[in-house]
Amino acid sequence: MSQADVSLAGGPSDPTMRRLEQGLMAKPRFVTLTKLDAPLRWSPGSAARAFEGGDPVPLQDEPTTDLAPGTNDPVSSRPTRPLTPSAYGVFIRTDALAELARKVRAVDDLSPSLDEDQRVVVANLRHATDRLTRAWIIRQAEIARRDDTLADLILVLDDHLRMPPPEGESTSDSDDLNYLRWLAGYPMPMPQVRRYEARFAEFVASQSEQAD
Repeated sequence: MSQADVSLAGGPSDPTMRRLEQGLMAKPRFVTLTKLDAPLRWSPGSAARAFEGGDPVPLQDEPTTDLAPGTNDPVSSRPTRPLTPSAYGVFIRTDALAELARKVRAVDDLSPSLDEDQRVVVANLRHATDRLTRAWIIRQAEIARRDDTLADLILVLDDHLRMPPPEGESTSDSDDLNYLRWLAGYPMPMPQVRRYEARFAEFVASQSEQAD
């Protein structure tokens, strides 16, 4: 697969791909690595695993709400739309989330040249995108903890886990970050541990229900 093919499939840009291939990025950003998984048909976290010397895991076909022509059967393939509605909610494709985060960062870079009202709007947009990204990261961490593959994900998330909550985040946002840290094995006060154990148990139960 060429660099252009990867980029067209939602992967990193050609300059970023060249830097990766030439070893000029000592520690690629989490979003950069996740943007490689979908074009290469790898499961989430595989690009990060490969970067650390491990083996990528091929992506299993996932059902979408698209129907095969002339039938009532879902087509088992990578979702063709960035947003896919289902009985369990609305799914956003990984590459679409990464692209959204990239565009929001670009807008955020303009903040110094904006007036106060515009900066408030940009800050709110950034916080909303951060919540979406964190929700996706938490789900990957829950899956990894359930499947006992968390070590691979922690290698990529280490910097993210050590960062304090961004300014302006709510109590709920801070709790989500602490839940992510608990999933990764960070020690927490016992009242939080019990609450996070219950939250994780709910996730495992919901996955079992969807599989039935």
